[in-house]
Amino acid sequence: MNMTDAPYATTAHPTASRTGTPPTAAPAKAPAPPLTIRLAIPTDTPAIAAIHQASRQVTMPYLPPQRRTHDEVTRWVREIVLPQCHTVVAARGPELLGYAAVRGELLDQLYLRPDVRRAGIGSLLLAAARRHRPDGLFLHVFQLNADARAFYAHHGFRVVATDDGRGNMENLPQLTLRWTPASVPVPRRGTP
Repeated sequence: MNMTDAPYATTAHPTASRTGTPPTAAPAKAPAPPLTIRLAIPTDTPAIAAIHQASRQVTMPYLPPQRRTHDEVTRWVREIVLPQCHTVVAARGPELLGYAAVRGELLDQLYLRPDVRRAGIGSLLLAAARRHRPDGLFLHVFQLNADARAFYAHHGFRVVATDDGRGNMENLPQLTLRWTPASVPVPRRGTP
């Protein structure tokens, strides 16, 4: 039924009560905290592990079922990823949305919570990784991971090698991608 068919239709504010009392303003919603990219700290470990597991489960349905528990993945992040990699997280207040880990020239990890994909957060994490390794990065991506391949191609990564998957625990063919900065330096903002 539209408003002109309603027996008591009025032109009053749509939230006014039937008694004609003016609407009360909804409480103002506090703005979301700004998104920050910062170095990971040890207390981030459980959240990083949860992001890693959720992202792989949702965005890579072709992977074999997860055999590792959250505690095992948390231990891996605490004992391997954080000590061996330059790891940054995307955070909105205390909430972690994604992370990237660079070991040497290898972009070893870049994962987002599935509910925040396609919002520019992956690009921000990748930019932080590039700042850390301005001379170039390489990474491995499953051939089946079309979304990740498109993301990295959009950001200038090119295929430099392929393999049949015998070298990874998932036994899935993968590509090695490489990014190197342009030979002509790009001026920073605000410079002539």
